[in-house]
Amino acid sequence: MSSSPEPESLADHIARLIAIEQGADLIQGWHPTLVPGMLQSPDYARAAIVASAPALPPHDVAAITDARLVRVDTLGQGPGRRARFVIAEEVLTRPVGGPAVLADQLQHILNTLALRPSMTLRVLPAGSNTHAALAGEFTMYTTAGRRAVFVENLMGGTVLDLPERTLVYADACDHLEQRAASPADSLTMVREARSRVATG
Repeated sequence: MSSSPEPESLADHIARLIAIEQGADLIQGWHPTLVPGMLQSPDYARAAIVASAPALPPHDVAAITDARLVRVDTLGQGPGRRARFVIAEEVLTRPVGGPAVLADQLQHILNTLALRPSMTLRVLPAGSNTHAALAGEFTMYTTAGRRAVFVENLMGGTVLDLPERTLVYADACDHLEQRAASPADSLTMVREARSRVATG
């Protein structure tokens, strides 16, 4: 996994991200504001993209949405591949797309994790104001012991692969997983959040 120039188009950006994901043995991510892309439902994905980049043309919104919906399938393309995500508890209550879309999204998380034991989700409880990833969202990919980190922004994203830089993110992943609720307790938090949204 080596650094590459900034993608010249949205198609280049999506292709590069999918190629990195397909080759990774382990995917780890910290997501403080939104559900991880690999766990997003179609309606939630569209709402999140439009909210994050309202000027994006409809065909680009559709392309990004479609890419997010197929990325989870990359986990089935090799033996022993895993994905571990940590999200902030606030993500469970942020009504992206409205309450109905959020309720469907939370159920989608439960369904996806039930079908894919290679994926785990941990929730960092609200009030954890000091932790190693205050700088924002990132996703780390490990392939045969080598790491690459994808940091997303409004114009696409940046891939970091210098060992001294990726080590910082690896330490942040370890710190977040230690601070977050266990996978079982996190699923309970997702179920409870869905019940509140669905009955609220």
